[in-house]
Amino acid sequence: MISRPELRPSLRRTTTFRLTMYYSLTLLVGVIALVSLIYWQIATYLVHQADNNVQGQMRSLLYLKTDEMPKELDRLAIGDVRDVYSLGLFGADGKHLGGDVATLPKDLQFNGKPYELYAPGFQRGSRALAKRLPHGQILFVGYDTKTLSRLRSILLNALVWSGALIVLGGLAVGTFLGYKPLRRVGILQVVSQRIAEGDLSQRLPVSRRGDELDMLSALVNQMMEEVERLLDNVKSIGDNVAHDLRTPLNTLRMQLHRTLEQWGQASPEKQQVRLEKALTATDLLLRRFRALQRIAEIDSQARQAGMSHFSPGELLQEMFESYEAVAEEAGIRLTLSMDQAPPLQADREMLMEALMNLLDNALKFTPAGGTIELRLVRIDHRTRIEVQDNGPGIVEHERESVLLRFDRGQHTQNIPGDGLGLAIVAAVARTHRFQLALEDAAPGLRVVFSTTEGS
Repeated sequence: MISRPELRPSLRRTTTFRLTMYYSLTLLVGVIALVSLIYWQIATYLVHQADNNVQGQMRSLLYLKTDEMPKELDRLAIGDVRDVYSLGLFGADGKHLGGDVATLPKDLQFNGKPYELYAPGFQRGSRALAKRLPHGQILFVGYDTKTLSRLRSILLNALVWSGALIVLGGLAVGTFLGYKPLRRVGILQVVSQRIAEGDLSQRLPVSRRGDELDMLSALVNQMMEEVERLLDNVKSIGDNVAHDLRTPLNTLRMQLHRTLEQWGQASPEKQQVRLEKALTATDLLLRRFRALQRIAEIDSQARQAGMSHFSPGELLQEMFESYEAVAEEAGIRLTLSMDQAPPLQADREMLMEALMNLLDNALKFTPAGGTIELRLVRIDHRTRIEVQDNGPGIVEHERESVLLRFDRGQHTQNIPGDGLGLAIVAAVARTHRFQLALEDAAPGLRVVFSTTEGS
């Protein structure tokens, strides 16, 4: 046996855990985008308000005379309890004349528009406006946006804490949600390993959740039932073949052996009889092998190969016309009754072959004077094709086994046959996913092909 590396279930590899983390990261990106948008909107508004403040303060100071400005600037500085304004008056040579700003900031702009100020003592985002007066003096008005700086700090802290909570919460929820599927995967792995070791009776557990694991388990269980059935058939076919073909093989060997022993001694007529018996045994063997091959072909045929829509009523009418004279010659009455039924999607030739096997069996086991009924019935949105006879029937405990190859009922042992007719019928039903039932007709047997609902 080739050893394979053992795959251990890992929490971080589970779909639930990974999806939870992806959702958490997506939520985190959304929160970052939302906070950034809020900050951008508020910052834009506060900057606009700061520009209005510095422009308004500048206009109010320009109404004063130049010699009155230093005193007014000092007064405004004392009254600025929020400490947001920065005012200064400077001479043409840069000498400080008044206000709380003692030194002209570098890169001072005189374009008449507020600009962002980058200077020591001013927080990021501060706004400033400078204007040169008629006599060469420079009037400087600055506004320190402490609110914006504080808001930036608050939003940054909120973003860090919310991001941490989202990531930790995602880890916690992902671990919680991924733990149960992980346990289920572990159980599935154990059962699958037992199946791989040869215990085909094992089935994957299915919960009541109906989730993707349950759907997969149900599909695998269905597959395992089919595999187990096929393997059981393979295991039993050797014994069945040996048992059923022993008689014709012994007959063939015995006739050939006697022919060789008495070659040139027995009369030509006797030799001919022995060769005819050997030929009959050979034909029987070939017929049974052809039936086995046909069952294998039906079981291996693609589900949709040869499928088409056709009227089941027309098919049954054709079968009735083909077998009516044969039944009449055997002293059996063949009847046909049909309900209105929609077109059937199936392989017409394959379904005809199944009906031929059923009618041949019915003719074989129905005594003279009996009746065979061929019916097309529509019940509860299902189409049923029934073949019923009033022969000996099949006892209830044999109705499953007779569908296997070479298995024949206890009442049919003395009647010539291969034991493969119903096996072919069962193979056709499996290929079409029809329901096949053997029912008691009291007396006789009723074989029913039933489509799925709505077909």
